[in-house]
Amino acid sequence: MTETVNVPAPLGAPPTSDALLDVRNLKTHFHVMDGTVPAVDGVSFSLGKGQTLGIVGESGSGKSVTALTIMRLLDIPPAEIVEGEVWFDGNEILRMPLETMRKIRGNEIAMIFQEPLTSLNPVFTIGDQIAEQVELHKKVSRKEAWDRAIEAFNAHVGLPS
Repeated sequence: MTETVNVPAPLGAPPTSDALLDVRNLKTHFHVMDGTVPAVDGVSFSLGKGQTLGIVGESGSGKSVTALTIMRLLDIPPAEIVEGEVWFDGNEILRMPLETMRKIRGNEIAMIFQEPLTSLNPVFTIGDQIAEQVELHKKVSRKEAWDRAIEAFNAHVGLPS
């Protein structure tokens, strides 16, 4: 069964539908010694709450750069977001201050990286890393963060102790 993805709203206007994520004409380029490389060139899609979207394409087609642009995780420079808008939950996140984006990232919007060594640090336990994120984003005590991490392992992941 296929599901259609909503059409994004016009540039400059907040989403008119129930879109949680509305990406419009996104263009990301990299400035390298040999010139400019257009890595993402005019990507648009809209995703409603509860919907799932798969982005597929050949290696080097811009899938990861699209996601990294949305999350604002690219080094600028050499990357440059040349054009476009990304609306998340009614807010245009490409133009918001980085400090505001840091509060949203990992709390309201997240990315699962394809490279496992960039996801978890093998020097620290998984519990430490999850508790740290809960403590940071939910503004709870270290003990409460650990309790929530343990609850997540038990109830949601099915990993006891």
